[in-house]
Amino acid sequence: MHTAVFLLRSTLGLGGIEALAARVVACHDQVVVNVAKIGRWAKTFLDLVGGPVVGLMLLSLGIQSYLDGGSIGWPIAGSVLFLINLRVAWRRFVELRKPTAAA
Repeated sequence: MHTAVFLLRSTLGLGGIEALAARVVACHDQVVVNVAKIGRWAKTFLDLVGGPVVGLMLLSLGIQSYLDGGSIGWPIAGSVLFLINLRVAWRRFVELRKPTAAA
């Protein structure tokens, strides 16, 4: 057991910290890969879910604004943004479905 973990555990009485600190990352590249993987998943989630949701919200607000006497530009902008985000989501979905070559 590392001295710092032992001191922290004995001083604060926190047994859960030992489990987190007991796993030592031998190389910083492993940590960078994990951060990059999290970034890829976040980007994929935002492309598939976040974009179309924002576009749909703007489209619905644009239609509501137009029905209340607002400009026709809001529904047009909302529909364009929604269609662009759907296209991005579709391209991302197709990219995720492609089989990868086994190494």
